[in-house]
Amino acid sequence: MPDQVKLFCQSGYQVFVETGAGKGSGFSDKEYREAGAEIVSTSEAWLASPFVVKFKSPGPHEYDYLHPDMHIGAFFHAEGNPELTKVLCDCGLTAYAFEFFRTMDGFFPMSFADSEIAGKMAVLYGAYHLQSHLGGSGVLLSDVVGVEPPKVVVIGYGTAGGAAVRFAVALGSEVVVLGTNREKLRRFQATVPPSVRCLVNSREVLARELNDADLVIGAIQISTYDTPPMIDEELVKMMKPGSMIVDVTCGYGAGYLPTFSQFTSFNQPVYERFGVLHCKIDLLPAAVPATTTRAVSPLVAPYLLNLGESIFNTNFFDGISAAGKIIENGRIVHHEVARHMEMIDREEAKHV
Repeated sequence: MPDQVKLFCQSGYQVFVETGAGKGSGFSDKEYREAGAEIVSTSEAWLASPFVVKFKSPGPHEYDYLHPDMHIGAFFHAEGNPELTKVLCDCGLTAYAFEFFRTMDGFFPMSFADSEIAGKMAVLYGAYHLQSHLGGSGVLLSDVVGVEPPKVVVIGYGTAGGAAVRFAVALGSEVVVLGTNREKLRRFQATVPPSVRCLVNSREVLARELNDADLVIGAIQISTYDTPPMIDEELVKMMKPGSMIVDVTCGYGAGYLPTFSQFTSFNQPVYERFGVLHCKIDLLPAAVPATTTRAVSPLVAPYLLNLGESIFNTNFFDGISAAGKIIENGRIVHHEVARHMEMIDREEAKHV
């Protein structure tokens, strides 16, 4: 936002803002100019500085702007996008993935606001698509006098899962939370209303709780190409016709939700398998940029200032942003991205 641009200017940076960059969030070029930035064209924004900040990773239409001297920060999720990862490496640049910025105590500060919004959006998308004319069961995801409350099952209790739980409870749903760590689950139980049931996950518990669930939200980040399935086809077939599953953390590969064979989009948010609606939209917060920008920008600005200092001052080391460095001079340096690329290579080799 302009206020955070002003912080960079006050710290001695020359800041270039792409014309119209703030339009979707409700900020004009004039506001950025008044904050001290220079308003430039798209190509100038990409090429004017070795330090480029985006919200989402570059798309194919932006690959030509990438060059070896560039340091770029964004929410990349490169471990799930081998094409993007290869392009970044081929360009020889250095990339920082905001989702991997990590503090000494294990907190991921850049993703907090995004995850909270995504968890709430998962409930909203479920509530909307449960309408019968959209293929849903016709259940209203809210309490109505004289009607049995709808049931929401949330798998995971991190930032996204916790936000989904609290929002679903506020709507009047019966909410069940599943997790594998008994002690962490007990601590989470103390942060939510007493009506929320927190259960240790198992095959038997899943079968029982999914049987009458109206909405299931997958909110754990273990979904990768080598993660054992959790809600497999057999369990999905047991669910009520017209019920819905939302994979809010959008894991990669088969993962713990193997009936998700593809990502969905804002234009085509759901598809049906075994009578159950499936929704898996990467970066749900992008649907509400006015809110997301106001939540994310003040939160990430201090970390971006430290990242910039580490780029331009060789004597300054920032461990938090260093944890998010995924590619350095065209070489993968983050273990999670490297692991996923190796798994993808093995999968591709099987089909040759």
